Amino acid sequence: MTIYINGRFLTQPMTGVERYAYNMCKAMAEQQLSFTIICPHAPIQACYDVSGLQIVHYGRGNSHFWEQCILPFFFFGKRNYVVLSFTGLGSILIRHKIMTIHDLSFLENPKWFSRAYYWWYKLLTPLAVRTSQHILTVSAFSKQEIRRFYPFIKAQDITVIYNATDDSLFRPLPQVATPQERFALAVSSLDPRKNFNRLIEAFSDIQDCKLYIVGARHRVFTQQDDHAAQQENIRYLGRVSDEELVRLYNQAVCFIFPSLYEGFGLPPIEAMSCGCPVLVSDIPVLREVCGDAAIYFDPYNPNEIRKAVKQFLETSHGDRNACDVSMSHRSCPRVTFSWEESAKTLINLLKEKIPDQHN
Repeated sequence: MTIYINGRFLTQPMTGVERYAYNMCKAMAEQQLSFTIICPHAPIQACYDVSGLQIVHYGRGNSHFWEQCILPFFFFGKRNYVVLSFTGLGSILIRHKIMTIHDLSFLENPKWFSRAYYWWYKLLTPLAVRTSQHILTVSAFSKQEIRRFYPFIKAQDITVIYNATDDSLFRPLPQVATPQERFALAVSSLDPRKNFNRLIEAFSDIQDCKLYIVGARHRVFTQQDDHAAQQENIRYLGRVSDEELVRLYNQAVCFIFPSLYEGFGLPPIEAMSCGCPVLVSDIPVLREVCGDAAIYFDPYNPNEIRKAVKQFLETSHGDRNACDVSMSHRSCPRVTFSWEESAKTLINLLKEKIPDQHN
């Protein structure tokens, strides 16, 4: 059986789902699995190191049109293959495929997204599911959500392949400059479900600690009111490099993740990997991911967010190493996250669920 990867993600900036796809490809290659990435004739983003990966360019453009209408022609006349799509959907015209559903937030709350995005995924996701041989997802919570919204999918047709961090990048730094001011860090795309407005409101009377926000708004999300962000103790940093992000994780007194809905929630694990204490929303998926290695708060109540932050600051006295939750993700009691283990799980799945096809 020949394994192909939908490589459209390589032409896009590296955010959460693209990072998942990229790291899965690297981990599979390290496990000596032979596969080919099919990428459109568009520039590969500089953030991806594709040395050692087998890439074939096919077709022009890097839009959904390439994925849905051009990519299928590559497989015309081919037999005994499977296509892996790690960033969602995949072409509904390709039946020998495994697709990934990271989350179903667009169904949980359509108001978080633009109409075009909502209707595109609402219409195409069930079609992609029905034309897939198997479904991957990133948490037990997301698996439950898939079954809730698409009850026609059998539980045995969904496999959880967890996210992980790059330990060579996200780690405690032996030497890091002392920041000029004490700050808490928040990292995410700036969209409504990430709940930054309530976090900013919670910081309205926290004067002894700044809030640094890393991330950029994406056009697929609806706009939200930002007037509350005009506070002197709020700093918007926009997009930053991975190296800069690691430095911030290492300097921050704590990391705060107020999200209302996630498929996995990678930033808290990145923060833990850098030895940064984390304060997160009390939602099921973050309980699954963070276990006892985090402080939880009600994300719908700014007063509760404020209370959690103030209690942490008073307890730690500004020393992040004094906090019991300053631990790596390996201390998480429920699961150890590793790209190597995720790749092995997928490889075993391919051997078990997708045998050689000769039709």
